Amino acid sequence: MTGRRLFVIEGTRRRVVALARDAGQARAIAAMLLLGSPHAPERDALVVREPEEEEHDAFEACRPAPGSDVDLGAIPL
Repeated sequence: MTGRRLFVIEGTRRRVVALARDAGQARAIAAMLLLGSPHAPERDALVVREPEEEEHDAFEACRPAPGSDVDLGAIPL
């Protein structure tokens, strides 16, 4: 997880918690999940913010066990 942190990205009706290097990368990840394309024109309307405790906990609950080869990048909420 070096150099990455959690962001919450909100669309009009849904939100995503993403582990990313910066807000721009988090917005691209969320655009893929919420809009179907990281280059969707609506991407700029997505709001990026720091996660609240419950959002952070939800992300951590979905993470694979330590030592797993899989790394979780984002979850829809």
